[in-house]
Amino acid sequence: MPVLGGPMPKITPKDLEVRAALPEDDPVVIPMLREALKKGDDPHYAAFLDWKHRQNSFGQSAAWVALHDGLAVGYRTLMRWRFVNDDGKKVTAVRAVDTATHPDYQGLGIFRTLTVRGVAELTMAGDGIVFNTPNDQSRPGYLKMGWSVVRRLPVGVLPARPGALPKMARSKVPASLWSEPTPAGLDAREVFADDAVATALLQHAPAKGFRTDRTPAHLRWRTSFEPLRYRVLLAASDPAEGGIVFRLRRRGDTVEAAMIEQLVPDKVTGARLVARMLKETGADYAIGLRTGPSAGLVPLPVPGAGPILTSRPLAATPPPASHWRLTLGDVELF
Repeated sequence: MPVLGGPMPKITPKDLEVRAALPEDDPVVIPMLREALKKGDDPHYAAFLDWKHRQNSFGQSAAWVALHDGLAVGYRTLMRWRFVNDDGKKVTAVRAVDTATHPDYQGLGIFRTLTVRGVAELTMAGDGIVFNTPNDQSRPGYLKMGWSVVRRLPVGVLPARPGALPKMARSKVPASLWSEPTPAGLDAREVFADDAVATALLQHAPAKGFRTDRTPAHLRWRTSFEPLRYRVLLAASDPAEGGIVFRLRRRGDTVEAAMIEQLVPDKVTGARLVARMLKETGADYAIGLRTGPSAGLVPLPVPGAGPILTSRPLAATPPPASHWRLTLGDVELF
């Protein structure tokens, strides 16, 4: 059996076994992902994968693995998602996440093989579309496999103080995955354990455009992973008055308040909550997307900033760029 990190075996794609991944593959898949994606000894990583791919309220992820003599050398996961369009019709979707080829096995077309197989099988199964926000390195590969650029998602910010934007500009590094603790607001896991509270807040969710199918079950799952430390700041004791969902993450020398949902009745309420969140958390700035509700946020004054959304048809056609109504909660992390 080959050993990862050792001399590259002289193999061809025909030497690989490519098939649907099973939970029983975890003992060989997770170590490969840790090494290929540089997750090292992160104590939360295995639980994070389980939360995303097996506890997801939209269903368990579809995944494929490439094996060489029983060793995982490539992995491709497409996470389940669901949208609602303007007609109220639900559209099944998947998001391309957690793909890796071990460095010792690059150049064999493993990424393409796993992705093309996944797309074909999901199309035959009737899944609607696939979407993701690939980085500059992986985007060209997706475009060659039928993905199209939808648009650059507009980022909005609100600095807590005059010196916050220059400080933010100097912190051009990826944000930490795990969140910083804060006593501000309420623990989202406790808030969304009550379906009545979730339902009251969801009356302020986007009602038009191509948007995520938000339900109490979705909010409960989406905010349930403890190391992410999601918080809810309510406008009043009655959740029907609205609230925002956020977490604090460190980015270089700054602490940003990432708002994944603004479930508010109007822009005034939203702006007040954002200002209150900054004051109570001490964060340097708030950040979110401006394709959906964006009360209190202004366009980020950095040309070319924001993730680039891409999509591909499976058994359905993705909507036009102007129809997408995404929040940071739809695209962060995964």
